[in-house]
Amino acid sequence: MPPSTDHRAAGAAAERRACRMLLLRGWRICARNWIGGGGELDIVASRWRTLLIVEVRQRVTGAAAVASVDRAKLDRTVASARALVRSHGLERYRLRFDVIGFPPDGRAVWRCDVLQVGQPGR
Repeated sequence: MPPSTDHRAAGAAAERRACRMLLLRGWRICARNWIGGGGELDIVASRWRTLLIVEVRQRVTGAAAVASVDRAKLDRTVASARALVRSHGLERYRLRFDVIGFPPDGRAVWRCDVLQVGQPGR
């Protein structure tokens, strides 16, 4: 199997695992791999009046996975989240951006509220 296929399979497995973690914590999965606004949103979940955007990363350590999300990726994620909000009329939701990182041992590192932004479109 080519490395790119292995990489995609590992990424998809990490996203499925992140979805299970979210579901166990009461989140409803609204979308996976949503593309729009110049980027992709790995997971979109909701709970009460919060719309959670989750970037899932897999690296050598959980800390490295979380740290691999740079400013450019955050900017693309915000642009995509704003496009999602506009296209589906979700302005009433508070946006929250989290990163869930997985090292090879599978122990998740979950960093909440990695970015504070105002309400989209305002």
